[in-house]
Amino acid sequence: MARHVVAFVGENENGILADFSRAIMEPLAPMGLRGHVIDLHQPGWADALQPLAREGIAFAWGAAGIGARLEVGGENLWEMLQVPFISTLADTPCQLPANHRVASRFVANGYMYRDWLDVQRRFIRSPQISALLPHGVLPNPARDRIPWARRPHRMVFVKTGEDPERRQAEWRNWPAPLRAVLHDATAEAARQPTGDITHTVLGACEAHGLHLEERLELLFAIAFQVDLQLRALRANAFARALLPLDAVIIGRGWDHLPLDGARAGWRPAIPAAELPGLYAATQFLVSTNPNFAHGVHERIPNGFAARACVLSDSNAFTRARFAALPSFFGLDWTAPELAARIAAIFHDATDHGPLTDAALAVADEDFGPRRFLQGMIDLADLLRAGNRLESFPA
Repeated sequence: MARHVVAFVGENENGILADFSRAIMEPLAPMGLRGHVIDLHQPGWADALQPLAREGIAFAWGAAGIGARLEVGGENLWEMLQVPFISTLADTPCQLPANHRVASRFVANGYMYRDWLDVQRRFIRSPQISALLPHGVLPNPARDRIPWARRPHRMVFVKTGEDPERRQAEWRNWPAPLRAVLHDATAEAARQPTGDITHTVLGACEAHGLHLEERLELLFAIAFQVDLQLRALRANAFARALLPLDAVIIGRGWDHLPLDGARAGWRPAIPAAELPGLYAATQFLVSTNPNFAHGVHERIPNGFAARACVLSDSNAFTRARFAALPSFFGLDWTAPELAARIAAIFHDATDHGPLTDAALAVADEDFGPRRFLQGMIDLADLLRAGNRLESFPA
C-alpha cells in the first residue's frame, strides 16, 4: 500500500512554504503515512521523487497548483503514475487561471474558498474534479508563553502595503473602455462590505456595453486589477486608522503614508517563521480579508491560535461564524467611524486574555491541520474511485 505523501513547493522565500508543508503533514504519521517536501527550484528534485514513486505515493499536493503540470515525455506525470494530485487553491482564479484547469483525470482542484470555486465553475469550467477543502493552520507553540495582559505589543498589523493612487495612475495606459470599467467597478465595490466582486465587475462591463465572458483574458485582467485595488484600499483604511495609535505596522510598501508624523511605528517585513512568536506576543492582531464572502484570511485563525484578539473587516462568513467570539472584532471597512472604532478597542482597558478561549477552540477544531489533511485524503480517494470507472463519452 502506498505510504508516501509528497508536497511540492516552488518560489519559497525564507523556506517558509517548505517548513509549513512539512509541519502540516506531521499528523499523517499516526495514519501510517509519511510526508515529504520536494522543492522544484532545487537541482536533483527528480532524483528525490523517483524512489518515492517506486515505493508508492498515496497522493501529492501543491499550494497554488505547484507540481500539477509536471510532465514526462509530454505526458502529465500524475496521469502516467496514476497517482492523485491535489492543487490547493487559495487565490482568485483571475490571477493565474491556468492553475485552475489542468488536463488530467488525476489532478483535482481543492479550493479553500467557495467564492473561487464558483468563479472557476462559472467561467473556466475545468473538467477536473473540484471540491472545497478545509483551511488548515498550525497550532502556535508560544500561545501561553506570555499572559495576554503582559504582552509587549498592543496592536500589530502585518501587511504588505500598496499605494492605491499609484495603481490607479497605471490604468491611464489601458484602453479607454476598459479604463472606465476599472474606475466604475472599483468605486462601486468600495462602497460595499467585503465580499465577491465578480458581479460588480460584470455589472460595470455591461454598463459600458462590454460583454467579455467569451474573452476571459480581458475579463480576468479587469477583475484582477479591481481585486488588487480593493485590497489596497481596504488595507490602507486600516493602516490610516492605526497611525494615531501606538500600534506597529510591519511590512514594506507603506512609504506613501505619513509615517514620520504618526504615533504608530513601522518595521520592515520579518521572516514568516517569526510570525507565530510575534502573534503570541501581541494583544490585538489586525487583519484584512481578500474579496470573498465565504472564508477568512489565514491570519485570523492564526491570531486565534496565538490567543490574540483579532480585528478585521467582516464578511458573510465572519458574521455567521465569529459573531459570538468575544476576542474577534468584525468591522465595516467602509464605515466613516472605522478609525474611531479601532481607537476605542485600542484604549479599552479590559483584560481580554480569559476571553480568548472560545476563539482558540475554533482554531483547533475548525482550522486544525487534521481537517485539512483529511480533506485531501478524501479528495485523493475520490480521484482513484473516479478513475476506476469508464470515462463518460465527450
